[in-house]
Amino acid sequence: MRAVAVRAFREPPELMDLPKPSPRSGEVLVKMAAAGVNPFDWKILDGMFEGRRPHVFPLVLGVDGAGTVDTVGSGVTRFRPGDPIFGQFLHDPVGIGTFAEFATVPESIGVSHVPSALAPVEAAALPTAGMTALDSLDRLELSAGSTLLVVGASGGVGSLATQLAAARGIHVIAAARPGSADRLRALGAREIVDASAADLVERVREVHSEKLDGVLDMVSDRFRFGRLAALVRPGGRAATTVFVADPQAARSGGVLAVNVDLQPSSELLDRLAQEIMARHLRVPVEHRIPLSEALAALAESRSGRTSGKTVIVIPPA
Repeated sequence: MRAVAVRAFREPPELMDLPKPSPRSGEVLVKMAAAGVNPFDWKILDGMFEGRRPHVFPLVLGVDGAGTVDTVGSGVTRFRPGDPIFGQFLHDPVGIGTFAEFATVPESIGVSHVPSALAPVEAAALPTAGMTALDSLDRLELSAGSTLLVVGASGGVGSLATQLAAARGIHVIAAARPGSADRLRALGAREIVDASAADLVERVREVHSEKLDGVLDMVSDRFRFGRLAALVRPGGRAATTVFVADPQAARSGGVLAVNVDLQPSSELLDRLAQEIMARHLRVPVEHRIPLSEALAALAESRSGRTSGKTVIVIPPA
């Protein structure tokens, strides 16, 4: 099978011809139709789990995907051959990824049936970003009428979080590049702040002089996140997906700072499916590329300049 893989950590990915994997007990073999590109992919390439989890080399990249169940291993009860499936495929050993024509995944982790209203390309774009967005909003505990600042709103997680928050009646202030303003308003943002401004905190104060109820930040370093958290009212919450929160420092100002450590699950995926069926959510797929362009897509993701989601479309083997 064709797959995008590396022979060692931190080496350039290659398009390789590798053996087709076989499902073990409790696993399903999926004929991949599409794979979503995430920052998680190049972080694995850089060795984020090195020495902490078992790996297999060549290491096939990709954690998100959608496809059709080809065969099932012994003991599988949730899926049958022919079932459309999507989710986050990351499992041990790390390296049996979704940037490939076939991938195996345990039925017990964050995978589920593709909802009928979702095309494979959209389904592949949704799992990690969608579950992160949903989990982040759950942790913020905001109610209708609350004000939320979303920093990094034009990216995969931010685009989905903006929609989910707006559907809950939350007033979303989106911090993003100016070129994304029209798209974010269409997704439900009420106000747009230029994220490229020299001092984002002052720009937010100019747009919204009152204290915020919450902040969701996908991009800031520890210093800027701390300054943004100070915009939140006492009793409010500030969440980051890049693990820069200092809960103790924020708590001194009466704000709960949260590092969002996603625990993927089929339950979260099924909740996302319900949001799609209720038309509260659409998946902003901006770029559809072949396997051969995965290296360039990973470099673009690493740069932080992406908007929406990039999906690798995998034709039938």
